[in-house]
Amino acid sequence: MYDWRAVQCRERQQAKDPGRSRAVPKYNLFQYWQGKYFQAHPGAEPECLQRARSLAYAWQNLPLSCEPEQRFFGGRELYGRESLPQDLTQEEYDSAIAVLQQHGLRNFAVGWDHTIPDYRTLLSQGLPDFLARAEQHAEGPTGEAMLIALRGLQAFLLRAAAFCRQTHPEAAAWLGNIAVAPPDSFAAALQLLWIVHVVLLAEGRYHNALGRVDQYLLPAYQRDSLSRAEALDLLCHVWVKIEGFHQVTNICIGGVTPDGEDAVNELSYLALEATGLVHCPHTNLSARLHPGSPEEFLLACTRLIRTGIGFPAVFNDAVNVPMLQRLGIPEQAARDYALVGCVECVVPGRQVPWSDGRFNMPRIFTDTVLNLARYESYSQLWQAFAAAMASGLQQYRDEYNQKLAGFPADRYPDPLLSALVRSCLERQRDVEDGGADFMRLHGIGMMGLGTLADSLAAVQKLVYQDRAITPEKLVQALKNDFQGDEPLRQMLLHRAPKYGNDEELPDAIAADIVSLCGTLCQSLRTIDGGYLQSCMASNVANIPAGAATMATPDGRHAGQPLSDAASPSAGRDRKGPTALVKSITRPDYAVQNCTVVNLRFAPDYFCGEQGERRFLAILKAFVAGGGHEMQFNVTDNEVLEKAMSAPEDYAGLIVRVSGFSDFFVSLNEKVQRDILARNVHH
Repeated sequence: MYDWRAVQCRERQQAKDPGRSRAVPKYNLFQYWQGKYFQAHPGAEPECLQRARSLAYAWQNLPLSCEPEQRFFGGRELYGRESLPQDLTQEEYDSAIAVLQQHGLRNFAVGWDHTIPDYRTLLSQGLPDFLARAEQHAEGPTGEAMLIALRGLQAFLLRAAAFCRQTHPEAAAWLGNIAVAPPDSFAAALQLLWIVHVVLLAEGRYHNALGRVDQYLLPAYQRDSLSRAEALDLLCHVWVKIEGFHQVTNICIGGVTPDGEDAVNELSYLALEATGLVHCPHTNLSARLHPGSPEEFLLACTRLIRTGIGFPAVFNDAVNVPMLQRLGIPEQAARDYALVGCVECVVPGRQVPWSDGRFNMPRIFTDTVLNLARYESYSQLWQAFAAAMASGLQQYRDEYNQKLAGFPADRYPDPLLSALVRSCLERQRDVEDGGADFMRLHGIGMMGLGTLADSLAAVQKLVYQDRAITPEKLVQALKNDFQGDEPLRQMLLHRAPKYGNDEELPDAIAADIVSLCGTLCQSLRTIDGGYLQSCMASNVANIPAGAATMATPDGRHAGQPLSDAASPSAGRDRKGPTALVKSITRPDYAVQNCTVVNLRFAPDYFCGEQGERRFLAILKAFVAGGGHEMQFNVTDNEVLEKAMSAPEDYAGLIVRVSGFSDFFVSLNEKVQRDILARNVHH
């Protein structure tokens, strides 16, 4: 009766509708009902109480649905529509949404989504524990608002249980259980995890994460009598529901426990297996590695990676835990980090939602290099560039803080998420107003590391060391985008060493850049005491950023994409994956919240046991060398070119893009070409 494959088949058919494939639905009925509440209750209560009551009202009135083959209740169809119900006019919808917008909505930049609630406590203690603590501490408006939100959620679960009783008796039992008690089975724990994820997304959030599912779900799995195959089927049902949202949903496995022991368990392997079976680009699986990670786990990761899905991306505990500790986060909490969005490191259930922006480093550098004749040495050039970076980042901070100041917590409260983030109930404070255990982290995506490292290396070698190019000649060539100076451009391309090949000069420069960015950012604070953190990550913004950047001394033409995140410039890593790993592990990434390093392999690289062992050696070198993050494409250019020519024949082809995977044929051509330009290791 319950068949996740049938659900997935229907979902992929529906996704062929361009509107259906959007991450954000055209109509949000949950927000409509919130707006209806505000229309009917224009009173002068504190905003936190009004917002909490609007949540409860929406949960009370939202039409319910559950498709026949689905085992779990809740999905995008619960609130998202591409057309309005017959009994609701466009005018009525627009009117309610307008009132909701008058009350104000947060956005990603100021801390709204990219978050993980306290699933560890929720799945172990249950919703009643949160309600009991809310009742104990509900003294002021903020505390009362959190209590109202939790009671509204409980009532919604009971309403959903009654709705499912005839058609989905299993789901009805799980919903009835989790409404009044801790989950009594593995399936009930999954239902609780999933429905909380859905109700938070219904408020208008996106790219939230499930956190360390192999840790949170393990007690329920161990208590249950279900078979391994039954547990796998349940996970596949949830993974398919993730596909229905068309959003990056990070799922974290492996790593260490808060006490520092290896955390890999049976659910870690089941998560890998479910990801391979469902083969969906939105189940953004992240594997935490550490020096003691079991070889069996590394091999299981390898076998999934070689399928070409781009999962799991791998993260190094030996870097990420100290990074969080540098911010004052205690070691046990830092060891419990998870990934949210694409690759961002957070302490789940204990801090303000993540946010980030972008910063074009090569553009800062080109402003400096235009005055190259002023600098008598590379050292002087570097000092001028560092000063320009400091000035640019201070301006970024000021602009960000100005934006943040426009969203005060009393005007833009978040009662449900606050109730589900540790310490907010006890402190009676909103998550955006000092309620969480740990501070806000705002990432600054430093774009163009490879472009910048190669450019600085070219200037140091060819201008200052070899005296092969005069400063004036180089500046003129850059201004003219190398028109009439192709021999000079070829000299820049071929006579200067390139980052990604285990070459001392560019690798040392890359390390200097990473150190500079980390140091400058961590000296900058948000107005509420949080940190601005450097991130060597760009998503796909390296393409438009490159379009706005003049020619650079690495030989890149004006308008061409910048290098991708922390990866070498496209096609310039020519000495094999071992040399590449040595280059990317040269910087000290403990001053970065997150990085993205893309590696491409031909499918034949993984052939046989020998191929697996070769890749295993790369993973071990990455951990031992102090790498931060790596992710992998296993495709050759011939297949990608065919997919561009005949997309209908390659609808299921998945590639790793940046911090996420997607169907290759759904990407725009510029992104497709950027992936094709990456070097393929054989």
